Amino acid sequence: MRTCLDISVTSLPRLSEPLCAGALRRCWATWCRVVSEQVQTLVGARDAVGGGSARDYDRRMTDVSLFFQRLLGNAAPVAAAVAAEYTVDELAQAAQTTVRNVRAYQDRGLLSPPERRGRVGVYNGEHLARLRLVGQLLERGYSIASIRELFDAWAQGRDLAHVLGLDQAIRGPGEPEQPGRLEFAELQAIFADDLEEAVIDRAMAMGLLQFAGDHLSVPSPRLFAAGVELYRAGIPLPALLDELESIRRHVEQVSTGIVQMIVGHLVNPLLQSSLPRADQLEGLSAQLLQLRPLVEQVVEAELARGLPVAANRELSERVHQLLQGFLQRG
Repeated sequence: MRTCLDISVTSLPRLSEPLCAGALRRCWATWCRVVSEQVQTLVGARDAVGGGSARDYDRRMTDVSLFFQRLLGNAAPVAAAVAAEYTVDELAQAAQTTVRNVRAYQDRGLLSPPERRGRVGVYNGEHLARLRLVGQLLERGYSIASIRELFDAWAQGRDLAHVLGLDQAIRGPGEPEQPGRLEFAELQAIFADDLEEAVIDRAMAMGLLQFAGDHLSVPSPRLFAAGVELYRAGIPLPALLDELESIRRHVEQVSTGIVQMIVGHLVNPLLQSSLPRADQLEGLSAQLLQLRPLVEQVVEAELARGLPVAANRELSERVHQLLQGFLQRG
């Protein structure tokens, strides 16, 4: 029976070898959180991953196998662990693979070590279920490294969208803005007596400035430079910080709406009932990457439209007030 994984504004994990090329930007990454919560509704609560006995490892391994079996959906079912024992040859035969593959998967961390009985390694039904699951994921085009990352991400409670490569498609291309360096004396020279302790604390809390030893780090030099120019034009620092907080709230709201639209119409249909093939993910990533500039165009066009509208409204009201005052005095 298929199990539907309902992914709304959410996500999935990160690859050492990304399945998809490109990357989609930070303001869109709000959707990359939910699959972890959705996952827990599929397999129930889970103990924290850490050290433990071989039995604990096997139990966690079984949970992972059950979860990914549900994601596979229409693949042949992986039987629940049974009370059976296998030598490495018997395990390979039961899983329709080779002894060489079994040992390779074990070396890569996809299988837990067998129980040692003298010189013989004894495997069980949980090993067989995991081995069959690996085979199904390989058939869907996932590499060994990708499968290992998927298993590790689930076991460690990490986000599954990193592994599937969709977060990179959402962040977009290009390198992130590099932080700038600012000396304390430079900051004092720019803002002089207006540089009060409360203002500095607030700028730190908003991530505009960071202490970096004997100097300051500016995470976004472009944002800082814009703030400096607005301050020099005559806008007080507290007013600038107030407006930035307001802008951030509205931008995050707009970003969430855009992401919900894209996830609802493009991502969810692909992830409705099963884990997509690697080539499907790559196609989706390419599609999302093409949409990013279009979304930015829409936002820029609306901002260009809204600024003069707001300016005309505010200035008209002010001029009207001045004229009324002049007439009353006249």
